[in-house]
Amino acid sequence: MPAETVFPEEGFHRLMRVTQKVFALIKMVPVHSLIQPSMLPISQELFRLAFEETSLSSSICQRNTTCLGGFARLFEAIEALRREKPDALLLNAGDSFQGTYWYTLLKWNVTQHFMNMLPHDAHAIGNHEFDDGVPGLVPYMKALKAPIVAANLNTTLEPRLKGLYKPYVNSSSPGKVRFEDPKTAAQREAKHLTDQGVNIIILLSHVGLKIDNCNMNELSQGYVFSREIASDFGENIDVIVGGHSHSLLWNGTSPSGEDVSGPYPIVVESRTRPDHKVLVVTASAFTKYLGDISVWFNAAGESDTFKANPLYLNHSIPENEKMKKLLAPYTKDLHSKVSIVIGEAKDDLELKECSMRECALGNLISDGLLQTTKDAKVSNLTHVSFVVRNAIRNNILKGTITRGDVINAVPFSSKVQTFALKGEYLRQTFEYCVTSAWTQTPFNGPSLPQVAGLKVTFNTSREIGDRVVSILTKNGEQYEPLEMDRDYQVTTYSFIATGRDGFGMLKGYLKDLVTLKLDAESLEDIIRKYSPITPRLEGRLVMLY
Repeated sequence: MPAETVFPEEGFHRLMRVTQKVFALIKMVPVHSLIQPSMLPISQELFRLAFEETSLSSSICQRNTTCLGGFARLFEAIEALRREKPDALLLNAGDSFQGTYWYTLLKWNVTQHFMNMLPHDAHAIGNHEFDDGVPGLVPYMKALKAPIVAANLNTTLEPRLKGLYKPYVNSSSPGKVRFEDPKTAAQREAKHLTDQGVNIIILLSHVGLKIDNCNMNELSQGYVFSREIASDFGENIDVIVGGHSHSLLWNGTSPSGEDVSGPYPIVVESRTRPDHKVLVVTASAFTKYLGDISVWFNAAGESDTFKANPLYLNHSIPENEKMKKLLAPYTKDLHSKVSIVIGEAKDDLELKECSMRECALGNLISDGLLQTTKDAKVSNLTHVSFVVRNAIRNNILKGTITRGDVINAVPFSSKVQTFALKGEYLRQTFEYCVTSAWTQTPFNGPSLPQVAGLKVTFNTSREIGDRVVSILTKNGEQYEPLEMDRDYQVTTYSFIATGRDGFGMLKGYLKDLVTLKLDAESLEDIIRKYSPITPRLEGRLVMLY
């Protein structure tokens, strides 16, 4: 099947028609957003960057799956919409980095090259744009042709970003970066624009969509969501174009079969102006959809009517042949690097179970971390390791395993780091791992740990903070209870060890930190050593409800 390129995770959106040409764009980055107005069409891009074909369940098209999306198809769909609606705005909601080996191996340069071929009106910055730090973000921002909007960035301590973004854009036709509260920034900039006479404002946001089964841990940490901004701070905002949460809004049953988080758009009533409605749109991820909404505003700048639903980018939409040719040299070069065979899988190692229970793919990755540490002969402490579900992004399917399969499974180029940690803080870490959830019953969460050298029992029906029932550590062939005051040699990925993604309980208590190798290297080593790989479940995680 020919390669089709996608930009991974967030998405593309196309915005609306308006009867008056007065708009302004505001953007806030993750804590993440952008604002703009008038009678106009809007297209929204929601994609984290995956350059080849995607599938219904992941950022890549794997064997025996239905493939769709891709950059060439996305480009064709955008061109068709712009021919139909020449005044449309094309807004990028962020997270154009990460997701597949395209970004892992080619970084920002290939991303900006193809992003600049799309007629963007504005870009948002997603959290993954900061994955390679400010040095990895600055050249990308400098290279983009369309304006970057970020209303809640404070770069006082990061002068390299000075002049590369604006809090808002008007139209008449992390390093030391700190993030301001998106609610405050949205409200302030929208009021500022309103006071200047702008009466149609579109917020391009990377805060995610709050839904009924939202991540409770994010709420406890003060995260905000598009719905919250719309209801509590949206008195001067007309449309919110969102990203980050990969939520699909759709009118009816989705053609991809994925869960629908609400109608497209969600209409939110402003609490401070009950007669004012805010339209919220977001369109899944992995270039499976192109958001499309047209809104008609009255003379007072209030939305009267709208016509909206995302476009499903399946094979009924042709790929753009010119774009396929432009992608071909990159595809050929990358495939020569990632097609190297490193092993074989006797059966599928699937991702879908890894957020709910022990999974064979998580066991393999954790075993790799444990083996990497043992090979390094770091200490004589009892060795344990873990990864979280969000660090794993794609299946490894039955059959030949290539280097590309490994990179796509763990695409973030995270460092493997090991350190000494008392049992007390390891227990706290695992408590945190079952705080955050997409659904609580049955538990399905982004930080569920997959472990090696351990057996952990959770009861997620208990109160948050008291869900770890027991932790056993492996000593030879025996398992023994975790001791709170004893040091253990713990191995995981660098974003966890450095306290990111809420793992602050580790940062202050770990000792003797050692960096070993990269995530994909560790996984490749364990596959080479034990191939052919037979998926194994060993009772490492017990989930009680």
